[in-house]
Amino acid sequence: MSIVRPLLSRISSFTYSACQQEHVCTRSVRTISKSLQAMNLNERVRPAQEIVEDTSLEEEAQRKVIIEKVNSQIEKSTHGRLYAIIHLMGKQRKVTDGDLIQMEGNFPPIAGDKIRLEKVMLVGSSDFTILGRPILRPDLVRVEATVVERNLSYTKIRFIKKKRSNFMRSRFLKYPTTILRINSIEITGKLDERPEIEGVEGRTF
Repeated sequence: MSIVRPLLSRISSFTYSACQQEHVCTRSVRTISKSLQAMNLNERVRPAQEIVEDTSLEEEAQRKVIIEKVNSQIEKSTHGRLYAIIHLMGKQRKVTDGDLIQMEGNFPPIAGDKIRLEKVMLVGSSDFTILGRPILRPDLVRVEATVVERNLSYTKIRFIKKKRSNFMRSRFLKYPTTILRINSIEITGKLDERPEIEGVEGRTF
């Protein structure tokens, strides 16, 4: 109807000015409106509908096959060297066995302490990758590290100058740093298995 109405208004005004009798103009407008309706101009063009097939059963079967293969490698320890992405002090880091990582900021552990990194976002090997949503369960993967050294960073110079004034300042800053060595990355559980936990022990909040 959005196309027919403006056409009818224009045609009616034109025919009314051209005709001398009112009933003749009305008859001509009715005739034109019927012809426009016969041309189906008032029908909107609808897009073709896409038929989406239900593949949930096939996807579920494929998922079970993949999980069985990954669990088989985990059980037999044939996955090879593992890598992980950990969340530590507000940053994400990709690590593997034997890596040294340096962090800037106050970190409570002292040199020689062995710690476990529980915020593991991803673990994988050459054949598979396990993603967390957002982190993996603590009973599924275990990443251990040792604090190697605690020191101060190199001297950073911060120079401040204000325009059109004789204001210049130089500040020398040092930040505390901590160096960690990744001892091991292990997958301690199987996929698609719920842990038997009572209470809140072993959970990360």
